[in-house]
Formats: sequence, C-alpha cells, structure tokens
Amino acid sequence: MPTGKQTRVYEAMFLVDTRDAAIWDDLTKHIEGILARGSAELVGITRWDERKLAYPVAKHKRGTYVLTFFQMSRGDGVSGIERDCRLSEKILRALVLKADHFTVADMRAQLGEDIREDVAKKVMDARGEKEPPPPEADADGEEAAEEPSAKEAAADKPPDAEPAPPKPPESPEN
Repeated sequence: MPTGKQTRVYEAMFLVDTRDAAIWDDLTKHIEGILARGSAELVGITRWDERKLAYPVAKHKRGTYVLTFFQMSRGDGVSGIERDCRLSEKILRALVLKADHFTVADMRAQLGEDIREDVAKKVMDARGEKEPPPPEADADGEEAAEEPSAKEAAADKPPDAEPAPPKPPESPEN
C-alpha cells in the first residue's frame, strides 16, 4: 500500500442509465463529485457503449458504460467512492480496480481525447514515465504512410505497356 506522497492509479467502470448518459455534462459532474469526495484526481473519463444488459439491473434492461481513470494518494478512499456509487441514483453498478500496471500511453489509447493532460503529466512525472515519441513525419510535416503489402502493391500496379499476345484462332475439326 502506498505511503506518504505515493499515488496509486485506479480504473473505474460505471454502468449508468441511458437517460442519464444522454445528459453527458451532468453525468460527468456527478461522477467527478463522487471521485472528489474520495480525494481522487480524475485522469480521464469517456463514454463507452450503450448495451442491452444480460439481466435487468435495478429494473433497467439497457445501460451505458462509462470508463474513468483516476489517481489517489491513499487507498482508503476507494471504499468511500464505492459507497457513494451504491448510494447514487444515477449509477447502477460500479467496478473499481487498481490500474498501476497501465501506462499513461495505455490510458490515452482507451480514453482517446478525453484524457486530462495536466493530470496525465503528473502521473507520468510521479512514475518516471517518458512521453512516447510522436509518429515519424516526412519533410512536409505529414505523417509517414505505411508501406503497402506485396498484394496491395501488385493490385495498384498499372498494366504492362505491352499487351499480351493474341491467342491463335481455333481450327475446326473435321
């Protein structure tokens, strides 16, 4: 368990009612409030997908999944976050897991543009992670394109300039 100024990163998956997910700003403020009460600092939050549930959860047959990553300096705040989620009318289910094995690049891949760069920078500095290098660019500043496979290159090849020789005419059999 971390001591002192050490932080731990957590991943939380929330299942919410689809009507609440439709009002995204209110839902994110609600989840941020729950995390703030638990002394957590939000790294990022993103809406995943709306799905038909395998069985009804709180009389709901459909739900929307919301993925978050957050960091905390102490582990006892997780129980408070889980308690607040159980008491919330907007959150149907919640699962909070340790995510120390995730790098910031992994979080970025899952959250996309919904990551908070200032908090991500703090996590990287605390862990000693380095920023992954940007994709290679050519002289014009455009990203380098992938090399086509041999099959794609053959399909894109223009036909030979010399046409194929004509077939000899078939002779009638007598």
